[in-house]
Amino acid sequence: MFSQTLAGLLIVFLPGIALMAQETEVDYLHENSLVVEFGRYRGVQGTAYRYATFRPGVLYDAALNEYPVDSLNFNGFTSRFECVIDGELRELAGHHFLRARVRDDDGVEHTYGWAINPSLPDKYAELLFHGDFLTASMFYEVTNDYKGESSMGKPGRLARFVSRSHYYAMVDGELVSLSMSPRRLAGDLGLREELTAYIKEHKLKTANRDDLLRILARAEALLAGER
Repeated sequence: MFSQTLAGLLIVFLPGIALMAQETEVDYLHENSLVVEFGRYRGVQGTAYRYATFRPGVLYDAALNEYPVDSLNFNGFTSRFECVIDGELRELAGHHFLRARVRDDDGVEHTYGWAINPSLPDKYAELLFHGDFLTASMFYEVTNDYKGESSMGKPGRLARFVSRSHYYAMVDGELVSLSMSPRRLAGDLGLREELTAYIKEHKLKTANRDDLLRILARAEALLAGER
């Protein structure tokens, strides 16, 4: 299931089916989104959004049609994308927008897929690395850090947003959770000795995105060499 969904994610890089008119794109965005309040998180410490500002991005539907938007952001609290259309802030329905691409402040493109992680069937995850033997993703989560008591089973009031990144990999068909400790990461990937030595030799930091991708690429090569 995971590999099939990821195969669909990769296809998104092929040209989508051309839409007849810009009006069709706007209509589809309206029909598959809900209006939310701009100030609904006012007074809450921290932020629910992954990116500091809303920015250009591209959404894709199940037919691979592209929907470019000028102001897109990812809400880690709801695991939904939001965009501004005609002066309204709209929350997009994930099951209608299965892919999304947006760049961070450094210009690095992030590619998201809806339900690509079988342990997170109704959430987005970012595809970090895809190889023949290893596929890695990151789930960006924002939680409400509220220590007070809730009433009648309802969640506590919004007080402070706390973000956390969860890393996963599909290794030879098995989904594993990844630790960002260098030695534990190597062990999670089933390559404790070889990968730990590689990380030490090149002084790589798992917290650095480029270094992490380099580690994952090395793990892919090691796994391929075992065949």
